[in-house]
Amino acid sequence: MGRGKGKFGRRAWLAVGLSGLVLAWLTGTAAAEYPRKVAIAPFTVLTPQEDLRNIVPVLPRLLSSRLMALSGAEVLLLTPGETPPEDAAKKAGYPLLLRGTVAKLGGGYSIDLAAADLAGGKAAGAFFASADTIDAIIPRLDDLAADISEKLFGVKTAARVSAPAPAGPPSAYLPPPPAAGQTPPAVPSEASVPPSAKPSAVPPLPAKDWTPSSLSKVAESGRIADELYGIVSGDVDSEGNGEVVAYGKKILHLYRVKGSELLPFTRITEGLPDHIFNVEAVDLDGDGGKEILVTGLDGEEIRSSVWKRKGDIYEKIAGRIPYHVVLLPDWQGKAVLVGQQKGGDTPFSGKIYEMSWDGKSLAKGAPLPADTSRAPLTSGVMGLSSARFGEQWRWIYTDENDNLRVLDAVGSTEYKTGMKYGWSGDSFEWGLYLPRVGKTRYPVRKAVRVSRDPGGRLTLLVPEQGDQFINIEAFSRAKRLVLLQWSGGEIVEKAGTPKGDRIYSGADYLPGAVLIPGGKVIASAIERSGGVLKGGISRLVLFRVE
Repeated sequence: MGRGKGKFGRRAWLAVGLSGLVLAWLTGTAAAEYPRKVAIAPFTVLTPQEDLRNIVPVLPRLLSSRLMALSGAEVLLLTPGETPPEDAAKKAGYPLLLRGTVAKLGGGYSIDLAAADLAGGKAAGAFFASADTIDAIIPRLDDLAADISEKLFGVKTAARVSAPAPAGPPSAYLPPPPAAGQTPPAVPSEASVPPSAKPSAVPPLPAKDWTPSSLSKVAESGRIADELYGIVSGDVDSEGNGEVVAYGKKILHLYRVKGSELLPFTRITEGLPDHIFNVEAVDLDGDGGKEILVTGLDGEEIRSSVWKRKGDIYEKIAGRIPYHVVLLPDWQGKAVLVGQQKGGDTPFSGKIYEMSWDGKSLAKGAPLPADTSRAPLTSGVMGLSSARFGEQWRWIYTDENDNLRVLDAVGSTEYKTGMKYGWSGDSFEWGLYLPRVGKTRYPVRKAVRVSRDPGGRLTLLVPEQGDQFINIEAFSRAKRLVLLQWSGGEIVEKAGTPKGDRIYSGADYLPGAVLIPGGKVIASAIERSGGVLKGGISRLVLFRVE
């Protein structure tokens, strides 16, 4: 009997040992089951708290940088649009999709993530973290990134700010007591852990009362043999590195931003309008890369075209679109592409419509509520932007006299600046030709760039002309770049560059979601007027916001 018990005991321990090895092997393979390639959809706010709506749009970018740092994952940030996130991720070749929600429950905040295996059509995992205050949400992203790295990619990391929430009930297994004469292993103290093994400090969320106070020049490009009319940020990562598109009257100049370097990438000179009015960069087809939209005067027509990057070149994939197209950064909680057709005696006429990509071109959708038969919107879609003011969305409009106006949804003026903003050194002819007079000249008006600081305050980026009276010289004297905020029912300046000899014709945020300390701003600056043939000279200038 004793020998039988001994054999049974040995067999039992052997079975336990083998099962433990198998379990460990299965756990390891399950943790490393997926390739390190994941798409992240925009996060959703489940509760109506205003403070959450100001921070949630930037969370996917912060999570992506942590996943890249901890696991070396390749991350695709999806943008809001008509294409479902699953379809956009599949089309880009990403096998995993992360969806996130943030909610305020009682006195705390809950951050929940769901991972989907797109190839297998099943759930890949669920992750959650809680925060006592809104300032603690960002550090908890480190915990979530560590959990995702370990459970989806099999990469263990010590970069954890707080202990993870238990995934289930505690295990019934307890380690055996130490044998006689042995002591249990000592738990290392913090002092005994080498500095290299300690998790790095997590940068705190910028204080909600921080506002921009200065624009410091970081770098500038070499000379560009053209008079630049504006600039827009293209595909840019969370560190502000990527591509920007500057444009003159007839040419697109594409540059790469890498740290503090501004490097020429390519130019587009063929297939463009005779006179470029506006350029936008937006992901139309949901593949994660931004297409370039160019609007301008082509003969007697106002038309737009769409350009898509294929390798290291851009190809026109749609043209002769009979609308002047602009991108509204925030209308009813999302970015919206809109367009307006040309007029007869005046450049623009008719309603402004939402526009969407139908796979071949831009298609007209529902009309906006703005009444274009009412001043100042009788001047057309040029200079139109949008943002949320409190609980309501409003138009921000650069009028024909270069004043900024805040308009209600219908188009009635609620506020108007005394100062003049934007660069109006570019103009075009339109309408009936009159002897000795010619056609009427109209300035090409630019829209302000819209962002928000960590406290949710609306922040506008725009060149400043000052408070001059209208005259020929004043149209091109935008020698300062300023950051403005909506405060106390008016627009006030918070930061700006000193006046100089350069004329700022345009600017944009990099990347533009939420303005934070150290954020980057890119501007187009004219040193000498005149186009390519007349010897115009310009540069790109990179600024840091403090």
